[in-house]
Amino acid sequence: MTALPSPRPTSAEDGTAPSADTPWIRTRLRAAPGAALALSLLVLVTAFLAAALPRAIDVQEDTALRDTVARASVADRSVTATLDVSWLSFPYNAESLVTPRSLASTESVFQSFVRPPLALDRRQTVYGVRTAQAAPAMDAYLPRPTAHTPPEATVVAQPDLDRFTHVVDGRLPRPGSGTGTGTVEAAVTERTAHIMHLRTGSVVHLAGGGEAGLAMRITGVVRPLHGGAAYWNEEPDLKAPTLSTVPGQDPSDPKYYWHFTALIDDRAAGALLGLRDGVTAYWRHPADTGALTARSASGLVDSIAALTSGPQAAQLQQRTGLRGLTVEEEGLATLVDPFGRERAATAPLVMVAAVGVGTVAVIVLLMAGELAAARRRTELVLLRARGAGLRGLAVRLLGESALTAVPSAAVGLVLALLVVPTQRFAAAVAAAGAVAAVASLAPPVRALLSVRTVRPGEPEDLVRARPSRRRTVAELTVVLVVTGAVLALRRRGTADGGLDLLTAAAPVLVAVVAAVVLLRLYPLPLRLLARPAARLRGAVLPLGVARAGRAPATATLPLLAVLVALTVTSFGGAVLSGVSAGRDRAALAAVGADAGIEAPAALPAGLADRVRHLDGVRDVAPVRIESGLRTEPGGIVYDLFMVDPATYARLAAATGVDDGFPAGALDGGRAGAFAAVVSPRLAGEFGSSPTVVRASAGSFDVRAVATRKAAAGATAGRNFVIVSSKALAKARPDWLDAGSLSPTALYMTGDHIDGDSLRATAHQASARLTVLVRSEERAALKSTALQSGTQHVYLAVVAAGGGYCALALLLSLLQGSPQRRITLARLRTMGMQGRQRQWLAVLDMLPQVLLGALGGMLTGLAVVPLLRPGVDLTALAFTSRPQAAAVPTVVLDTDPLALVLPSAGLLAVACAVLVAQAWLTGRRGEGTNLRMGDQA
Repeated sequence: MTALPSPRPTSAEDGTAPSADTPWIRTRLRAAPGAALALSLLVLVTAFLAAALPRAIDVQEDTALRDTVARASVADRSVTATLDVSWLSFPYNAESLVTPRSLASTESVFQSFVRPPLALDRRQTVYGVRTAQAAPAMDAYLPRPTAHTPPEATVVAQPDLDRFTHVVDGRLPRPGSGTGTGTVEAAVTERTAHIMHLRTGSVVHLAGGGEAGLAMRITGVVRPLHGGAAYWNEEPDLKAPTLSTVPGQDPSDPKYYWHFTALIDDRAAGALLGLRDGVTAYWRHPADTGALTARSASGLVDSIAALTSGPQAAQLQQRTGLRGLTVEEEGLATLVDPFGRERAATAPLVMVAAVGVGTVAVIVLLMAGELAAARRRTELVLLRARGAGLRGLAVRLLGESALTAVPSAAVGLVLALLVVPTQRFAAAVAAAGAVAAVASLAPPVRALLSVRTVRPGEPEDLVRARPSRRRTVAELTVVLVVTGAVLALRRRGTADGGLDLLTAAAPVLVAVVAAVVLLRLYPLPLRLLARPAARLRGAVLPLGVARAGRAPATATLPLLAVLVALTVTSFGGAVLSGVSAGRDRAALAAVGADAGIEAPAALPAGLADRVRHLDGVRDVAPVRIESGLRTEPGGIVYDLFMVDPATYARLAAATGVDDGFPAGALDGGRAGAFAAVVSPRLAGEFGSSPTVVRASAGSFDVRAVATRKAAAGATAGRNFVIVSSKALAKARPDWLDAGSLSPTALYMTGDHIDGDSLRATAHQASARLTVLVRSEERAALKSTALQSGTQHVYLAVVAAGGGYCALALLLSLLQGSPQRRITLARLRTMGMQGRQRQWLAVLDMLPQVLLGALGGMLTGLAVVPLLRPGVDLTALAFTSRPQAAAVPTVVLDTDPLALVLPSAGLLAVACAVLVAQAWLTGRRGEGTNLRMGDQA
């Protein structure tokens, strides 16, 4: 045993503690530098991950929000103040309100009302004056796409024209010499000049409200600088003219005209007051995307509401003295508000994974403390026998572990703060502090518990140990808590984002219950195998079973870590599988099959035969659909499907909608009524008596012979009636001749249907056909930035959980490694061969590893149906696409690979480590291993 520095004398009776001096700690750390370094590295990595997780979630949520806002146009992400100015609304001071000084003063007052979390990009702020209504340009030389339809122009006056333009020809406009009716200098862009046949010196006459008008003299042609800046996005055609249609015209014979924009000096804005309806002064403020944060999304919406229609709106009018000043946003709130709801729905899923991996990490730290305490137990027992008090030992052991854990956790925290930059750091500091506390307290607490009362060594194992009453009560308590958490999650769900820590820990608690049950059942098969194995001639299997039965009772922690990690991994696989399955169902609901062709009336003749010969098409089912029919007694709206029963049955089976569609029953009928398959609501409406169906060709009676909740090609949630078109054609041949039974839709099944070829074939027959392909619809269901970021964080968390699971297994193997090496060395001295020792090493730990692997698979398999009713994945699977609105709630779906692969990987790792240990034991020599056993 390593010599200890002589501490201050203590008294076992009074329990005084020796001073936690530096030589003691330094000596103990030098005695086992490898263990101290390994613990430091474990704490560093764990603290880094714990501190980085909340910051990574913040970063991906903030990035998703900023990406969503940045993709919108300048108008859609801006808060805009406007003021309509005319001589009618402001008869005394209209011109003074549109001067550059007045506009700048109003902008300054507006900025004083902007407070966090609303952040506006002042570098992109644009204010100025534009004509309230586009004015007709009456000059004959201007182009007219439609005769007698003159172009229209909007005149804009914005400051800093020289900073945002490059003069190509002429010069920039200067202030005009008059107001109202008169002439003003203007500039146009290159594109506008080219399309509108304008050049330097051209004069454009704009019509006013009456006889008044305005003449614009083009003094310069300019090229926009920084075309993506807000300066050039105030008007949609500021950079180039747009071709517009005259409103209120016949859609079959539209009339077109050009609309363009001209720029004037901001000091000449008063000249525009003579045009129709005067001018509109505007102050457009794009949002500062770099200052947006996901956590302030709801507050941002409230700030916008207060500024546009709340108390701040009235205060703004009062401060500026402009009674007609209004503030509005054209899309910023509509971008941020749905994001907040989507974030509230996806955050609980990440919380479930974070609680799972956090639990596994804590268990691994406790196992590291258990390993350190086991290594020191002989030393501590000797110190206790010599009179050392628990308080003194606690101080010294805490000093050792704190000196190792706290600096490592601090380094991990600093790395997380540097690697994952974000504004918030409180959660990261708290997480790293928790890791440091667990790592510092686990070794001394476990060591003190083991030497609190010194007893002679007694063999304690899982087979012989008898659970105490306290353990039974604790296990029953855990079962009750888990039951409550699962029921709460099933009842409340995650769709509204209202997930607390208890319900987030539901998968972990289920794994805890599974560990309790497995530890209770584990001794039974070993007891049953012990006697048959003892009768065998070989020594490997009897010794392996005996060694497995002598596993320490402290094997609870490794088993719990493995079960929790495998449960969280399988839950993550179920989440991703459920998202994929939900999108597949959405694509199928949108198309009805692998591909579909729909027509407003009957399909062209022969189209089904041409489509059937296309590559990838396996089968074609023609269907006639008549929508919007109503039952006469109750007025229930339903869709009528006239199908060929055999081909429709194959379609229903191929798409997975209905494997047992009653095709044979549709060909029959009795008492003059046609057999029909109906939806559940119509089944209750129709009953067993014939019911009249009024189709476009005429009326006929149907009798419900079967009920189905869903039908191929039917819209989710709508009622339907399916009848045989063959039976109708046979009974009503005149309907067949009149084309009243011709199909209106073709549904195709097959692998790799080429959408381009199908679309070309359909449009050759008729340009009015609609072609949908399931693979294309599935590809269109892309993840939003928040959804993809949430999935990436979830995968990273699950991967970290798998790593900690493997580490827990290795720590478990390492904890029993000294005793295993001694046993293998003794067996070698007794003549056991190397291969037999390797098999024995594997059989030593194989039952426990199998217990964890199989238990993890069973727990992961049970978690999915237990938690499925309470986990709503719709927000993670879909955006606001209308196809997704008609799809049922997306739920967890079992992923076989997520169940099998992690367990198989653990088994492979455990077997490889055990075989390697047996081989190294033989290489090291019996004497070395036996002497090591004597020292231990």
